[in-house]
Amino acid sequence: MTSPHADALGKARTAADFASVIALLDTDLNGALARRRDLQQAEDRAIFGDGVLSEARAALDACNATIALIEKTVEAAARRRAAAAESEARADIAALGEEIGARAEALAARWRNVARLVELLRQELFEADALARAIATANGLFDAAGVPATRSSAAR
Repeated sequence: MTSPHADALGKARTAADFASVIALLDTDLNGALARRRDLQQAEDRAIFGDGVLSEARAALDACNATIALIEKTVEAAARRRAAAAESEARADIAALGEEIGARAEALAARWRNVARLVELLRQELFEADALARAIATANGLFDAAGVPATRSSAAR
């Protein structure tokens, strides 16, 4: 594994950071796999006398060790990415819980305000009904007294 990837893996904190490092490691892994194919072909040629067999096998062993290290690093990064994603999801849920709590408080305050306004309207309706009855009674008295001109038209 190259040093920049190790540094990036060490600095990674979020699931996106880990995903980015995993992508870089996958690129390295693909390169190492291609290099291993080339080294296997070089080993085959060395077996048939074209090259030094011990050097070809040593290079192939080193390449296999590099591949194993990259695979283990990818696996560890994937576990850390999953843990980071889970942690981020918990944080998002906690933030959503706080937001919903604040909205619930606002809703409760609005419902209290609605209840207060409904009660105010009931009182106004009761008083308006009492006034309408008083006007109707007075209009009845005006009619009975023979002075319909003083009637009020405000009664329902």
